[in-house]
Amino acid sequence: MSFRRVNAVALPLLVAAAVACSQKPGSIDVAPKKVKIFGLERSQRLTARVLDQKGRPMESGTPTWTSSSPGVAEVEAGGRVIAKKAGKATITATFENVSAQIPVEIIDVQAIDIAPPNLSLVGPAGTSVPLAYTVRDSHQNPVRDIVPTWSSTNDKIATVSSQGIVTSVAPGNVNVVARIGDVQGATEVAVAVRPIARVELRPATALGRVHESQRFQVTAYGPDGIAIPEVAALYTSSDPSVATVDSAGVASCHKAGAATIRVELAGAKAEATLLVN
Repeated sequence: MSFRRVNAVALPLLVAAAVACSQKPGSIDVAPKKVKIFGLERSQRLTARVLDQKGRPMESGTPTWTSSSPGVAEVEAGGRVIAKKAGKATITATFENVSAQIPVEIIDVQAIDIAPPNLSLVGPAGTSVPLAYTVRDSHQNPVRDIVPTWSSTNDKIATVSSQGIVTSVAPGNVNVVARIGDVQGATEVAVAVRPIARVELRPATALGRVHESQRFQVTAYGPDGIAIPEVAALYTSSDPSVATVDSAGVASCHKAGAATIRVELAGAKAEATLLVN
């Protein structure tokens, strides 16, 4: 047999062997690489491609899915991950002798409460007031260290910053929405563009007890002297260790002492004294 004849016979065999080798699974490409799900019974779809040893997709490669903790994150045959309870788990995609692992974190978020639920934003265009929020889990307990993303349904009426500060643009009504994953809360904002001459804070002096609360009410006045009640404003406390105050003007008393409660709206300021015993 000639050398040329040997090559003619061996070449197809070599090509076939190379093709067979390249069709062996080499890795699994999974997306996304990491999963965080906010809220129980919510889900995230994983997709997977089986790649051969040269990094090319294998048409016949369909992986199986397993979870290290189905009680935390359950995974269906098609790769859909379902949140069951707060915690962490690892989802594994397997095909023959190759596998890929995806870390999953489940955070129990049920609702976002925004205060105030209805906001009257009065003042010149550009007037800003902050919104407060509380994230709650499925047991209605507060969830700490989770920050929502904010949006306005109409930026031509009012905008909202990443910190939840609402700023007026033009008269009208708009919804401001806070989102964490698929969970959201909203407040309705009524914008009235008008000048503010001064503000008053009542009561001017208040007595409180530790672990109790005291509500302060702000009233704005236009240049004509007519009162504009129920307006939103920025509240601060001179001593948060004695008392803190929220965006609705409710002061929480923490320890005995005195704190000055201050309010500001469109550059106009007022203050009151809170004595805690």
